[in-house]
Amino acid sequence: MTTPETTTSPPTLESVLLDAWNMFHPGQPAPLGWLTHTTAQIHAHLHSPHTPPQAQPHTADPYALARFRREVWRSLREAASTHDIDADAADRVLSALDLPALPRRWQVRLTLPILIEVTATGREDAFDTAEAAAETALNAAEVGARIEWDGSERDDADPGDLDPAVDEPAELG
Repeated sequence: MTTPETTTSPPTLESVLLDAWNMFHPGQPAPLGWLTHTTAQIHAHLHSPHTPPQAQPHTADPYALARFRREVWRSLREAASTHDIDADAADRVLSALDLPALPRRWQVRLTLPILIEVTATGREDAFDTAEAAAETALNAAEVGARIEWDGSERDDADPGDLDPAVDEPAELG
């Protein structure tokens, strides 16, 4: 035996409004006339003819967009620099608006395999001389770099030929 299918009609506007009222104001009756008035206003709005907005002739300043973009960028830079907004959040906003990211100070740790040829009397002396040469080169570049030798690895030091250009050591007397 089959049961007849029941078709449910969509809820009425009145029932939706009354449910919304009860959800936001549980236990309070709707004000007298509110449901009838609100329903009538919504129906009137939906059934009245609407004219689309008329396009206004473009008389705007041709530089207005550039000024706006510059002002947005400057405002976000100022807000990020005073910690009113997170710098990463400011960069996401700028990216969404297709504006350049904020310049930030970065501390970068590089691990570079550097091969330096030095003259030394032993393995440890060779490493010390090479480290001093690398540090001298970075200091001369004036880029605000420092070398953290504590975590460095001394991979390899292969002795080569004698260096004939080196003078006799002072210890020979």
